[in-house]
Amino acid sequence: MKARHLALAAVTPLLEKNVIKTLALDLPVVFSMSRVIVLAFAVALLRQIWRAGVAGWPDATLAIAIVLALPLLGALERVHPEDVVELAKTLINRFGVGGVRRMGSVYSNEPSKYDDHRNDTGIDA
Repeated sequence: MKARHLALAAVTPLLEKNVIKTLALDLPVVFSMSRVIVLAFAVALLRQIWRAGVAGWPDATLAIAIVLALPLLGALERVHPEDVVELAKTLINRFGVGGVRRMGSVYSNEPSKYDDHRNDTGIDA
């Protein structure tokens, strides 16, 4: 009986919370596809971080986005579809608005005073 309770506790966060979707399928258990996808991304990212570590801001940003995905999905499920579409339009329309900073280069035109001008590959040409 304890294994059944443990399995139910593990599966409950993945179940569909929308009663209309659950009743429409006439099944005892309905998995939320969005929650399963978020779990799959979280497992893949956890595996990547476990093996290679956090390499920088892109990895950290993706990890933060996955952590915030389930609360965001829960909030969006309680909102009217028109409002979700309006939010998406607002976010997408913001791209390209405002001042743009110039892209810099990591390479300067001046040679470094620390460069001894040897070939870094180890093969002299």
